[in-house]
Amino acid sequence: MPRWLAHLLLVVGWLLTPAWAWAASHVGLWLAALVALRFENPLVMLAIAGAGALVFGFAVLWTWVRFMRRLPHLLSHHMAPREGTGTGAAAGAGAEEHAAIAAAD
Repeated sequence: MPRWLAHLLLVVGWLLTPAWAWAASHVGLWLAALVALRFENPLVMLAIAGAGALVFGFAVLWTWVRFMRRLPHLLSHHMAPREGTGTGAAAGAGAEEHAAIAAAD
């Protein structure tokens, strides 16, 4: 995957974060409103609908942010090496770092 495409996916993914939370809160509101119709007190109905929106919105937001934080690591496995860096040079640098970390332990 080209490096520019990986960066574009990362930016678009973070820009989608509020859209996912907004959509999930609407779904949560709709589902909770179906449950709230069984009650007669309007304040209880509003509280149930609001709680459903809050729970769904935060659950999806939390899940999406966790995914987006792992995305650079997932994308880095598919990225092309930077220009001027051969695949052998990049692999050699990683091996030296691993050896230094192993020696420190």
